[in-house]
Amino acid sequence: FQIDDGWEAKVGDWLETDPAKFPHGLRPLADAAHESGFLTGLWLAPFVCEKESAVYRDHPDWLLQVNGQPWCCGSNWSSFYALDIDNPEVLDYLQTVFDRVLNDWGFDLVKLDFLYGAATFGGASESRAARMQRAMALLRTWCGDKLILGCGVPVMPAFGVVDYCRIGCDVSLDWDDVWYMRLFHRERVSTKQSIGNTVFRRQLNGRAYGSDPEVFFLREENCKLTPQQKDQLATVNALFSGILLTSDMPSRYTLEMREQYAALRDLSAHTENICVDADHDICIRYTLHGQEKTLVLEKKKL
Repeated sequence: FQIDDGWEAKVGDWLETDPAKFPHGLRPLADAAHESGFLTGLWLAPFVCEKESAVYRDHPDWLLQVNGQPWCCGSNWSSFYALDIDNPEVLDYLQTVFDRVLNDWGFDLVKLDFLYGAATFGGASESRAARMQRAMALLRTWCGDKLILGCGVPVMPAFGVVDYCRIGCDVSLDWDDVWYMRLFHRERVSTKQSIGNTVFRRQLNGRAYGSDPEVFFLREENCKLTPQQKDQLATVNALFSGILLTSDMPSRYTLEMREQYAALRDLSAHTENICVDADHDICIRYTLHGQEKTLVLEKKKL
């Protein structure tokens, strides 16, 4: 059971929870999840902070400087900025953060997002790729044997370091999101693009790490995908993922949705002999409980 973005007061201020949303902190929730048989996960973006955070306000020397100015990584939240991983105080702060999340609060997994913020540039003595690899090694040191889901990181520096890794873009609540969102982000938010990423980076799953293809949806509320689009997304995720995630509220599932969810779990666990033919449309053939199945994705729609 993984809590995503929104539990913190501001991005970058990781030592306390949002008092309105979690007035008693996160430890009681982690304990309750453990009592119900779940592992618990928490989202963080360790190498960045937003402009309205206390970290940005109180520690300007922690920010990565370019031509004397903090480097802005993007427009999310109040806009967010890269931290300087060459600053010992930044490293001490992050070590304290992971100690609190994993030990004091009792989480088993951390979903670490916007990791590219650690390596926006290379330098005279270190390439950008080497800097990213150094940052990933730091994360593994801080997390020990706890599980890491890497996100917003180039796929290669995460090889063999994280347990799971996002291998594509965010899905959207419709098929391709609105066009102007492409002006705000370097990586496109798109369900159809996500499906393509999942299919064509399938070889990474189980080799470099468990692939995270992003979430699927079965719900009807707050989702503009057609039933066919939801089925394609969920099926591709189940076939090619190392971790199968949904952002739905399961308590709102109808009996039909519960059966769909159970079928996806079964598909993820028992599929064999997967073969992909992409010469024309994308034709995925696989065997489930001895029966041969086929899923066809039209390239012109991807």
